[in-house]
Amino acid sequence: MKLPVVLASLFAATTAYAQSPGDYEEGTGAPGYAPVEVAPVVVTPPPRPRRWSVGLGVGSLSLSPHGAPEIESQYSVGQLAVRFLATRHLEIELAFAGGREQLEDGYEGDREVSQGVLALRYRFSPGRRWNWWLMAGMGSLAVTHTEASEEEREYAQQSTLQFGLGLERRWSRFALQLELRAVGVKAHEAEDMPVSGTLTDAGGNMTTPDAPERPPGTTTSLSDGMSGGQMVISGNYYF
Repeated sequence: MKLPVVLASLFAATTAYAQSPGDYEEGTGAPGYAPVEVAPVVVTPPPRPRRWSVGLGVGSLSLSPHGAPEIESQYSVGQLAVRFLATRHLEIELAFAGGREQLEDGYEGDREVSQGVLALRYRFSPGRRWNWWLMAGMGSLAVTHTEASEEEREYAQQSTLQFGLGLERRWSRFALQLELRAVGVKAHEAEDMPVSGTLTDAGGNMTTPDAPERPPGTTTSLSDGMSGGQMVISGNYYF
C-alpha cells in the first residue's frame, strides 16, 4: 500500500519542478499580470542639409593705383551672390557687385565699378549659429566712366584676385554675414582700342575722342594695376 503513495508523491514533485516559478507559457505572462508589449523603435533620419543659398548685400570698395596709395577712390557697392555647399566645409560662391564712386563732399563721382568673382570658401563651423570662413577668389573688375560704351566697358575689364574672411550669424534659413576682402587688380594692356566716349582708368585719368590717335599695333597701358579692400554686409537665405 505504501508503494503507490510514494510513486504518486514523486510524480507530483517532478511536475512541479518542470514548471518552475516564473516559467509560463508564451503569451500568457505571470498570473494576474497583463503581457508586456515592447513598442518598436523609430529612427528618424537627420534633416537634409540646405546646400544652396542666395545673398544680397551692400558695402564699400576702395581702390588705389599700385605705387600711389594716396590716390584712393571709394565706391559704394551692392552685391548679389549665389552659393553652393559642395562638402561639409567647402562652399562655392559666384558673386556680382557694382556701384558708384563716392566723393569726399558726399556727392557721387562720374566713375563706377563692376566686378564678377568666382570664389571658394572654407567654413570652419558649418551649421552652427556663429561660424566663420576664409575665402579666395578670382574674376574680373572694371572701372569706367558712367557714360562709357559697351565696347569701352569690355576693354576696361581687368583680372582680379581677392582674399578675405567672414563671419555669419545664422538662424534656420536666414543668416547675416560680414565679409572683409583684400582686392588686387592686375595691370591691363589693350591693343589699339577705339575710343568713342570717355574712359577712366584707376588713377582718374580720362581719355576722350580728342586724344591723339595711337599707331596701329601699339599697346597702351590702361592701368598699372590696383589694390584695395572691400567690406560687404549681406542677408543670406538658405534653401
